[in-house]
Amino acid sequence: MVVSFSMQNILETLSGTTSITLPAIKENGLQLDYHNNDKPETVYNGAEPPLPFANSVLYHANIAEWKRLTAVDDRCKAVYEVTFDVTDCNFTFKAGDTIGVVPQNNEDEVNAVLRHLDLESLADTSYILRVDSSIKGCKIPPHIPVKSTLKYLLTHCVDLRSILKKLFLLALSRFTKDEDERKVLEYFCSKEGSTAYQAHILNGNLCVLDIFNIFKSCKPPIEVLIANLPRLLPRPYSIVNTGVKDSSKIKICFSVIDLGNKRSGLTTGWLEKKISNEFELEKDFNQLTIVDCDIVNNKIPIYLRKNICGFSLPENLEAPLILVGPGTGVAPFIGFLEELELAKENNRNKTFGDVWLFFGCRDSTLDFIYEKELNGFLSRGVLNKFCTVFSRMDNAVKYVQDAILQEGESIAKLLDDGAFVFVSGDVNTMAMQIKETFVKCLTTYNNKTQEEADKLISDMVKEKRYCVDAWS
Repeated sequence: MVVSFSMQNILETLSGTTSITLPAIKENGLQLDYHNNDKPETVYNGAEPPLPFANSVLYHANIAEWKRLTAVDDRCKAVYEVTFDVTDCNFTFKAGDTIGVVPQNNEDEVNAVLRHLDLESLADTSYILRVDSSIKGCKIPPHIPVKSTLKYLLTHCVDLRSILKKLFLLALSRFTKDEDERKVLEYFCSKEGSTAYQAHILNGNLCVLDIFNIFKSCKPPIEVLIANLPRLLPRPYSIVNTGVKDSSKIKICFSVIDLGNKRSGLTTGWLEKKISNEFELEKDFNQLTIVDCDIVNNKIPIYLRKNICGFSLPENLEAPLILVGPGTGVAPFIGFLEELELAKENNRNKTFGDVWLFFGCRDSTLDFIYEKELNGFLSRGVLNKFCTVFSRMDNAVKYVQDAILQEGESIAKLLDDGAFVFVSGDVNTMAMQIKETFVKCLTTYNNKTQEEADKLISDMVKEKRYCVDAWS
């Protein structure tokens, strides 16, 4: 994150404004009391918050193996594969399933909040949270423990990086001593400051960490954060392998994104730190593999998620399959191909449909992840067609949608033959562009009208013959 506004410029804007319209502020009735306790415990007011889309219990898994999939080069993002040992948990999963990884906030960021609020000395002291009965409508948020410590609360329960809502900013402004800083925070909350709020808070992804860094005199009671910060939610990740082949290990693949301001993605940065703290990263790309590392006392909380969108191999394997997975989007298709290969080995007299895979990355020498595995599936006949595109190399075809259109006549025939389409990737706009490309293939090579082509794809979506797993 790079701060994109000048407080002085906003103050100059405010100087010509006679008044601003602020939303009504809700009184905070939460009260936190500290108690010396030799054995701090974490207790919720009722059951702990449920795990979203859970299809299993929470399991604390060791990292059995990890490797870097991309070159160690500033021209590409770091992409890792991490293997969790789940031997003892009886997970049942297949290709296309996902896990939830329960993250924790960055230790430096937690400490920064405690330090800014002058609460370092109370970080590990037990607290009891209660509600002032004289304030109507005040409730303890369900994701907040009524008993715990501030260190645990800020590390595991609240999302410190959540984008600030206007009412939260307004509450923060009430505890900002510097008059200019308070005026700017109030302006962001006001009706007149809506454009500035959109441009600087929403588009800038500003969180409470940024506010404390910019507005030094903003020092609210911890109860204000407790009342306004949302729950720290698990992050979903596609499973790379299939449990049909080996259910004792779960592999995930992820890229580490630089968010600026010395921040990377919360969960991916946390996982990278887990493995890099235990083992120094080698500079030789060929040596970037660690096996059986069993990171002591650093188990990762994971659970299986329900596959509600039907992103899994169809029962009818005689139908053609079109798989589209640029970048880390190719990860779940490794499991698809593993399951297909097993099915072919166990049903040698059965007819299987053609399988096409479209993959794209920047540079074949930098971030062509799973190159060896994918070419192996191609050579063994599990894949019938493997189309690759590299956007930063000197090629006419730059993106997967271009490659699909280049094979448009064959794609249109596969769709007519009842093909199943699976699209996986890290940009929602990419998924929409690919859908439009399939429609164009149908209108160009199957003599369908735009309306007919749109309806065909829409029907495929309803029948779960066109499945998308996209994220941003």
